[in-house]
Amino acid sequence: MIVSTTGHDGPFGAFGVKRLVSMQQCQKLGGMRGLDMNTAEDAIVKGTREIIPGLVVGGMELSEYDGANRMGPTFGAMALSGVKAAEETLKVFDERKQQNLSGI
Repeated sequence: MIVSTTGHDGPFGAFGVKRLVSMQQCQKLGGMRGLDMNTAEDAIVKGTREIIPGLVVGGMELSEYDGANRMGPTFGAMALSGVKAAEETLKVFDERKQQNLSGI
């Protein structure tokens, strides 16, 4: 399981999701939109999830994938997105464990 929440422009910005197109795991990225913390904060926290098997994304990595607005540290949602990513990871582990136990 990989959890990726990077996002700012630069060599490591949205590193995980930028590889998905070339790996044919998604057709295209939504593209990170401009800074709008009022819009982005809730959207990113709520949207943090496993986007392909084994890859949970949040933060501005998710902004790039979903085509959402950038977020900033002002209201604490960056930290909350990390917490949500951890919760989503645990949820995926539990789901996979149940699948293995039931033979699916």
